[in-house]
Amino acid sequence: MAADPKTVSARRAIASDISWARTPNRAERTAPAYRSSPVSLDYHLAKIRAEGRVREQDIEAAARSAHRAYMRGLSLKAAATRRANKARQQERLKRSA
Repeated sequence: MAADPKTVSARRAIASDISWARTPNRAERTAPAYRSSPVSLDYHLAKIRAEGRVREQDIEAAARSAHRAYMRGLSLKAAATRRANKARQQERLKRSA
């Protein structure tokens, strides 16, 4: 018989906590995911190299530019979210006053 979703979620959370508690080196465990993430320069190096449009001697500079553009895009999204949250909060305060 299948367990209800809350029980399944709780069991998964417990298993995750146990797994992390038994992990001797967290950085080593998460390194492969980090390297394959757009937050990593390695990700952009691999992507630029795979595209094959940039000369080999220019790949590092192109990857740094791509990484910088990605991070600036995240920054813009975060700022927009902060503005929207602030506007919603101010609207709630106006309604409650």
